[in-house]
Amino acid sequence: MKKERISFLQVCLTIVFVTAMLISNVITAKQVLLPGGITMTGAVFIFPITYILSDVFSEVYGYKWSRITCYFAFSMNLFMVIVFSLVIQTPAPSYWTNQEAFATVLGSTPRVMGASLLAYVIGDFVNDRVFRTMKAKHSDELKGFGWRAIVSSFFGELCDSLVFLPIAFLGQMPLKTLATMTVCQVLIKTSYEVVILPLTTLVAKKANKYEKELRKNA
Repeated sequence: MKKERISFLQVCLTIVFVTAMLISNVITAKQVLLPGGITMTGAVFIFPITYILSDVFSEVYGYKWSRITCYFAFSMNLFMVIVFSLVIQTPAPSYWTNQEAFATVLGSTPRVMGASLLAYVIGDFVNDRVFRTMKAKHSDELKGFGWRAIVSSFFGELCDSLVFLPIAFLGQMPLKTLATMTVCQVLIKTSYEVVILPLTTLVAKKANKYEKELRKNA
């Protein structure tokens, strides 16, 4: 079996991707109040980065690598949750009085954990499939990348929100708030990606150029 050559840049981008995923799943338990009375999860600030990098992976390194990074991030997230759970269950000395706060911040109920992991896998899969389908219509490298990145991310974010929010919060907040949060989360995350699209495109172009030169000089 032929081994794939993985560049230094590819490793760095994968590390950023996995790190963003882990951070987003820790801060998602925090409910934040945005202007206009919009309630969102804390992950709204960083989670879109995972979709941006997923698009870069699909564009530069191919669909297969994008799926590999998804499964790797999923595995590391599951590992993180297991370690958190074990540490929380370990008895603390009597003088340490922060056990409840520690468990509140880092502890995940099976419901939230399951919702997060399931939503991520489904959302990222949809994002990759839409991106791959759109890219097949543009054989030229990077041609139409902006549209692919935004459209695929929109559908990925939509599926992610439709899976995660109802499973994690149904019955814990008013239905109107839940529906508003779902719509706003998709719109805000997609808008975030539209704003940062020039940077995403720049990263994709630089990565593509780097990999071409690396293969040329290999």
